[in-house]
Amino acid sequence: MFELEIISSIIILSCFIAVVILILTNKLNRAIAALVGALIAFFTLFFIEGEPFSKIVEFLFGTQAEGFVNLHSLILILSMMIIVQIANEAGLFQFIAISLIKLTGEKPIYLLIIFSIITVILSSILNNILTVIILIPLIITVSRILNINPSPYILTQAILVNIGGTVFSISSIPNILITSYANISFIDFFINVGIISLLMFPLTLIFFIFLYKKDLEIPTGGFQILKEINTWNFVQNKMLLYKSAIALFVTFLLFIIIPPTIISIDILALTVALILIITSKLNPKDIITKIDFELILYLIGIFIISGALEYTGLLYSIGEGISYIAGRSPLNQILIIMWFSAYLSSNIDNIPITKILIPVIGRMPLIPSIENVNQPFFSLALGANWGDNLTPMGDNILVANIAEKNKRPISMKQFFKLGFFTTNYQLLIVSLYFVIIYQFLIGMMILLIIFFIIFSLSMLLRTKSKKGKTSKIQNFITKIRKLIIK
Repeated sequence: MFELEIISSIIILSCFIAVVILILTNKLNRAIAALVGALIAFFTLFFIEGEPFSKIVEFLFGTQAEGFVNLHSLILILSMMIIVQIANEAGLFQFIAISLIKLTGEKPIYLLIIFSIITVILSSILNNILTVIILIPLIITVSRILNINPSPYILTQAILVNIGGTVFSISSIPNILITSYANISFIDFFINVGIISLLMFPLTLIFFIFLYKKDLEIPTGGFQILKEINTWNFVQNKMLLYKSAIALFVTFLLFIIIPPTIISIDILALTVALILIITSKLNPKDIITKIDFELILYLIGIFIISGALEYTGLLYSIGEGISYIAGRSPLNQILIIMWFSAYLSSNIDNIPITKILIPVIGRMPLIPSIENVNQPFFSLALGANWGDNLTPMGDNILVANIAEKNKRPISMKQFFKLGFFTTNYQLLIVSLYFVIIYQFLIGMMILLIIFFIIFSLSMLLRTKSKKGKTSKIQNFITKIRKLIIK
């Protein structure tokens, strides 16, 4: 009996690894790969473990004891897809983007800031892929009108899209999976993760301004053309735009004022989505055909595979390993989860990584000194989303493809260096934040040291040698900047 359990564990683990490799190498469509893996997991449990089909149904939708967490996640994802699709059909997001861009004047830094604000706003509402599909062609179009190089803007937005993806509980699939499993409210997630993301946004933006300030070109007369463009030309249907904007506002409002213990947010979102379909007067078939069912099928496969992995006890072993490394320190536990999930998500799609690690965290022994019992889940949300930028995989591949199709190719080498440096910079800042919270004295000492180093560098940068040459420190920082950009 024990030998059979080992065999099933090896088969299911191998199945998961094979699915990941197939997706990474683009040998097979991700939805098909996940469904094949799910089928293998089912046959393994059916023939070796003797489990009935009902066990697979539990993996797919979740158990009653868990509150059917997977089913709630699927309903929420599908509902938000419908609302966002109708808003996109109306031209709402393009309207917002062009309206904000026209406020920049002929100042390239302002243009970078506005593009960045638009990216965070859109990616906090839409999924990252749709944000990229809307924004990158828009950036390239604006750059052609203004006759400027779009590369700094494209690279900046490609990194910031994952910052926006951690603002709300509905901003990304990992967030939805985490909050559904841990029963975290919309407000609780925003306070513990969203605010950190909003604070990280200006810190990251400052880094990009410093990095690209010498490469941002002043528009050469094209801004007058941009000013004369009628923003309403991007709107297909004014009435539909108003309706979709109201629907998004009402959805967020309901998430805030109605506790999930009364009505779950997926039912609220589904209600708004159905009302919007009816009132929009659009052909429901047209809306349905544009829904990303590939993502839904992919999630179904991942739910079953991760459920099978949990069934075999492999996830429990991983949780025990993390707990052993962290010891009784809540700080260690939080930091390990964040960095571990970030680096795993850098090479593997963050959806299966999140789905695998959620029950791992759920099975980890609770450390009484953690004030917020959901803090490990919050650190998972940060790591899984931000880690997507460590390598030019995932959504960043789409950015590169769109840029290339528009004859504005992006260097993948530059993409990798920029994403790797920026993501580690972001994770280090958040790590320092957690250190200050859980180890105040140590955290303040580290903070003082960092401020002292920054102050010392700023003073040294102002100094000139007697011959009028720049200082060695300034030359060193210039070399670092060139290393990242080139």
